[in-house]
Amino acid sequence: MTRSDPPRHDHPDEEVSPESPSFWSFVPIGEYQVPGLPATSAIADAWASFKRLLRKVDQSSLQPARDEAKLRALPEVQLEHLAPPIDPTEPADALDAALYDWLESDHPDWPVRFVVNQPHAHPELLHLWAVRHGAAVIEPPSIEQILDGDLDWLEQWPVDGGSHRFWVLPRLAHCYLRHTDGLKLVRTLLARAEAGELGRGVIGCDSWAWAYLMHLWPVPHPGALTAQAFDGQRLTRLLTHQIQRRPHRRVRFRNASTGHDILSVPSDDTEVHPEIVRLASHTRGNPGTALTYWRRSLRTEPHEEVVEAASEPISGEVFDEEDIWVSARLDEPMLPNEADEDVALVLHALLLHDGLPAALLPTLLPLTHDGCLAILLRLKRARLVTERDERWVVTATGYSSVRSMLAGRDYLTDGF
Repeated sequence: MTRSDPPRHDHPDEEVSPESPSFWSFVPIGEYQVPGLPATSAIADAWASFKRLLRKVDQSSLQPARDEAKLRALPEVQLEHLAPPIDPTEPADALDAALYDWLESDHPDWPVRFVVNQPHAHPELLHLWAVRHGAAVIEPPSIEQILDGDLDWLEQWPVDGGSHRFWVLPRLAHCYLRHTDGLKLVRTLLARAEAGELGRGVIGCDSWAWAYLMHLWPVPHPGALTAQAFDGQRLTRLLTHQIQRRPHRRVRFRNASTGHDILSVPSDDTEVHPEIVRLASHTRGNPGTALTYWRRSLRTEPHEEVVEAASEPISGEVFDEEDIWVSARLDEPMLPNEADEDVALVLHALLLHDGLPAALLPTLLPLTHDGCLAILLRLKRARLVTERDERWVVTATGYSSVRSMLAGRDYLTDGF
């Protein structure tokens, strides 16, 4: 592949939408731009504004366009057509372009490149990218190896013909523990990798672990990359691109309160609607969390038939329209009123390590096992944390409020 080649698609039989996935781009971390609100509508609480905007009643009727209590959430099969999870092949194409010179160089400036991602942004990206490039995928060390500082893990680095193979370590966050005995291995890993002793490779790191490790290993990393933030325009293109199109059918995403269009596909409308601008701002440009909010807000009529067939062509080649309502009742998880310092400690530990097993929390925190478990269960009922691959993680819809709480208490946060 060259930089001028079109993006690769791992499913060549699928219809490709007219919009290019080039809205993905990887940039140096210092160039990440958190989306803001338009100057004309800048307010302190963007999310509250987003919900107020959705709830705004059509002044001509003084009645909401739809009684949201009668609308129902979209079934999973319909969500898969209208807002499926992000396909990692598209950010992988962008990462190919960003790393092209480094991959092609016989003498690159850096033996390793770092790819830093926010929680839930694109978790499967580096696994797919490694397969695409025939790279060895490095699994993280065990908990015991980390706490023992077992350097045998590094001695088992993959080789081919006496030289190190090209490799990808997708989760640096799972290679350390914030504990007196939990940092030796990752320090040695970073030292050897950046000295070129492990050959050429790519290291993926969660943004919170990156913030912590850069205090532990204060070496400049101008070549570290991250996916550029999804502002309102990029997010509109992403949501448009996600829809699986069918001939002669237009899908309209409409504000359930006002009835106004938020997004229409296909459409010649190039306007970025304020609801999407505010969603991008609330999620700080994180495409994964923005898509999760979008999926949870979609509603349909209570009856099964959701397609409104028109007797005459509506415009051009469009014959049918499907209305999807965007709810104002997003039911965002909120921190419990009794959230104290112990709760903050648990949530911060989960974010710094990209999730942790419950049994490990008492080793890292001044809390008992039962105390940690009780906090996790309370947070789970509040939909702020969940279990994934035997680790407790902060949920996509809970992430914003958790991040705000930790930032408000002067905890170390990521740079996004």
